Amino acid sequence: MMQRYRFVLTPRWLGLTLAGVVVMVVCALLSQWQWGRAVERAAANDVIAENRDPVPLDATLPAGEALRDEDRWTLVEAVGVYDTEHEIVLRAQTNNGVNGFEIVTPLVLADGTAILVDRGFIASESTGHVPDYPAAPSGEVGVTGRVYEYEESGGGVTEVDGHLEARRLSDDLLGPHLDHELRSAWIADVEPAEGLTALETPSFKDWQNYSYAVQWALFAAMVPVGWVVLARRERRDLDAATDGAEPGDAEAAPGGKPEAATSKTADEAANRPSPRSGSPSTGE
Repeated sequence: MMQRYRFVLTPRWLGLTLAGVVVMVVCALLSQWQWGRAVERAAANDVIAENRDPVPLDATLPAGEALRDEDRWTLVEAVGVYDTEHEIVLRAQTNNGVNGFEIVTPLVLADGTAILVDRGFIASESTGHVPDYPAAPSGEVGVTGRVYEYEESGGGVTEVDGHLEARRLSDDLLGPHLDHELRSAWIADVEPAEGLTALETPSFKDWQNYSYAVQWALFAAMVPVGWVVLARRERRDLDAATDGAEPGDAEAAPGGKPEAATSKTADEAANRPSPRSGSPSTGE
């Protein structure tokens, strides 16, 4: 069997095999990555669906510490005073398919740090004019909110009519414009004031990532199958080429039946009647 497939050791087939291995490894890694993403999204959906009782902010997001993966999307309670002098309006936002703005106000905590609170969404078809929205309450307040990661920096920050305006909720972007050190995540008020709408509850399509993971795994499995199919096809082509060799190739071989066949043909020619003699001679 191995002798029949020695052609796979030729440079062309070795190159094809190497390319197949590379493709198979890449597909396997992509499948693994998509599966990991699916597991993360499924875990986030579980946290959101459980709707656990809110926990104190310091237990989930202590000052000076990074947000842990398991604490994303959890409900927390924060107590502090709103810093209305540094209120932020997020432009070009959507909520449940509606365009508008989000109102974000720093909540200054007892230790002097602050956490950005998305107080809610206000719908507007205009991208230039910010409609009136409820002012943040004065004095010490308690806020129940869901924890979110900061967004990547993008765009700039401008000051308009006594408030800041931006497109991204980023600590790197907004931090330099504020008077207090920020906690490492922000929260969205789940019970906003009248006139503002709570942000839609996040939901992640983990099934989509599971589907992609399976697809990449199938692609990886198809590579060796395709290699075997191509090898068998080439073996058949080589066999067909051998079976279709010209008869002259056999006559060139030393000894054997070709000469016998030639002698027999010569004898038959000698005994064949001559066209000029008519019928065979019967003797005198």
